[in-house]
Amino acid sequence: MRRVFALLVAAVAVGVLVPGAGGTDEVQEKRLLDNERVAVYEYVFPGGFRGEEHAAVADEFAYVIDGEFTVVTRGRGKQVVRRGEIEYASKGTIHMSSNESKKPARVLVVLLKGRP
Repeated sequence: MRRVFALLVAAVAVGVLVPGAGGTDEVQEKRLLDNERVAVYEYVFPGGFRGEEHAAVADEFAYVIDGEFTVVTRGRGKQVVRRGEIEYASKGTIHMSSNESKKPARVLVVLLKGRP
Protein backbone atom coordinates (compact mmCIF):
# COMPACT_ATOMS: atom_id res chain seq x y z
CA MET A 1 0.00 0.00 0.00
CA ARG A 2 2.79 2.44 0.90
CA ARG A 3 4.56 1.85 -2.43
CA VAL A 4 1.33 2.36 -4.40
CA PHE A 5 0.67 5.62 -2.53
CA ALA A 6 4.23 6.83 -3.19
CA LEU A 7 3.97 6.12 -6.91
CA LEU A 8 0.59 7.82 -7.11
CA VAL A 9 1.83 10.86 -5.20
CA ALA A 10 4.92 11.18 -7.40
CA ALA A 11 2.98 10.93 -10.66
CA VAL A 12 0.27 13.33 -9.55
CA ALA A 13 2.73 15.81 -8.09
CA VAL A 14 4.10 16.73 -11.48
CA GLY A 15 1.26 15.79 -13.78
CA VAL A 16 1.41 13.33 -16.60
CA LEU A 17 5.07 12.70 -17.32
CA VAL A 18 5.32 13.14 -21.06
CA PRO A 19 7.48 15.51 -23.08
CA GLY A 20 5.88 18.46 -24.82
CA ALA A 21 5.28 18.74 -28.53
CA GLY A 22 8.51 18.25 -30.42
CA GLY A 23 10.33 16.95 -27.31
CA THR A 24 12.29 13.74 -27.72
CA ASP A 25 13.52 13.34 -24.16
CA GLU A 26 11.47 11.76 -21.41
CA VAL A 27 11.14 13.00 -17.85
CA GLN A 28 13.77 11.42 -15.62
CA GLU A 29 12.71 10.48 -12.09
CA LYS A 30 14.92 9.48 -9.17
CA ARG A 31 13.42 8.53 -5.79
CA LEU A 32 15.64 9.86 -3.00
CA LEU A 33 13.49 9.14 0.06
CA ASP A 34 10.10 7.58 0.69
CA ASN A 35 8.68 6.83 4.13
CA GLU A 36 5.40 7.21 6.01
CA ARG A 37 5.68 11.01 6.31
CA VAL A 38 7.62 12.31 3.32
CA ALA A 39 8.62 11.46 -0.23
CA VAL A 40 11.49 13.20 -2.03
CA TYR A 41 12.09 12.88 -5.78
CA GLU A 42 14.47 14.47 -8.22
CA TYR A 43 13.03 15.11 -11.67
CA VAL A 44 14.64 16.31 -14.88
CA PHE A 45 12.04 17.85 -17.16
CA PRO A 46 13.13 18.20 -20.81
CA GLY A 47 12.66 21.45 -22.68
CA GLY A 48 9.09 21.65 -23.97
CA PHE A 49 7.65 19.42 -21.22
CA ARG A 50 4.01 20.07 -20.39
CA GLY A 51 2.24 18.29 -17.52
CA GLU A 52 -1.50 18.02 -17.03
CA GLU A 53 -3.55 19.99 -14.56
CA HIS A 54 -4.08 18.08 -11.31
CA ALA A 55 -4.86 18.50 -7.62
CA ALA A 56 -1.92 18.14 -5.25
CA VAL A 57 -2.49 14.93 -3.25
CA ALA A 58 -0.15 16.14 -0.49
CA ASP A 59 1.52 19.39 0.51
CA GLU A 60 4.25 19.70 -2.10
CA PHE A 61 7.39 21.77 -2.43
CA ALA A 62 9.31 22.02 -5.71
CA TYR A 63 12.86 23.40 -5.48
CA VAL A 64 14.58 24.21 -8.78
CA ILE A 65 18.14 22.89 -8.76
CA ASP A 66 18.91 23.96 -12.34
CA GLY A 67 17.00 25.64 -15.15
CA GLU A 68 13.46 26.89 -14.68
CA PHE A 69 9.90 25.68 -14.94
CA THR A 70 6.48 27.27 -15.03
CA VAL A 71 3.58 26.58 -12.68
CA VAL A 72 0.03 27.68 -13.42
CA THR A 73 -2.13 27.59 -10.29
CA ARG A 74 -5.89 28.14 -10.33
CA GLY A 75 -6.67 31.44 -8.67
CA ARG A 76 -3.03 32.58 -8.65
CA GLY A 77 -2.04 32.47 -12.31
CA LYS A 78 1.33 31.73 -13.88
CA GLN A 79 4.70 31.79 -12.11
CA VAL A 80 8.14 31.04 -13.52
CA VAL A 81 10.27 29.29 -10.89
CA ARG A 82 14.01 29.68 -11.44
CA ARG A 83 17.15 28.06 -10.04
CA GLY A 84 17.27 28.42 -6.25
CA GLU A 85 13.55 29.20 -5.94
CA ILE A 86 10.76 27.11 -4.38
CA GLU A 87 7.15 26.66 -5.42
CA TYR A 88 4.64 25.42 -2.83
CA ALA A 89 1.24 23.84 -3.45
CA SER A 90 -0.92 22.83 -0.51
CA LYS A 91 -2.88 19.61 -0.64
CA GLY A 92 -5.83 19.99 -3.02
CA THR A 93 -4.35 22.93 -4.96
CA ILE A 94 -5.19 22.67 -8.68
CA HIS A 95 -2.11 23.38 -10.78
CA MET A 96 0.04 22.26 -13.71
CA SER A 97 3.75 22.43 -14.49
CA SER A 98 5.68 22.89 -17.71
CA ASN A 99 9.18 23.65 -18.94
CA GLU A 100 8.75 26.40 -21.51
CA SER A 101 12.49 26.70 -22.13
CA LYS A 102 14.64 24.64 -24.49
CA LYS A 103 16.96 23.54 -21.66
CA PRO A 104 16.22 20.77 -19.13
CA ALA A 105 14.99 21.75 -15.67
CA ARG A 106 16.17 19.79 -12.62
CA VAL A 107 13.65 19.93 -9.77
CA LEU A 108 13.62 18.45 -6.28
CA VAL A 109 10.03 17.62 -5.25
CA VAL A 110 9.19 17.09 -1.56
CA LEU A 111 5.77 15.66 -0.67
CA LEU A 112 4.53 15.84 2.91
CA LYS A 113 2.18 12.90 3.40
CA GLY A 114 1.01 13.84 6.89
CA ARG A 115 1.01 11.82 10.05
CA PRO A 116 0.59 8.04 9.83
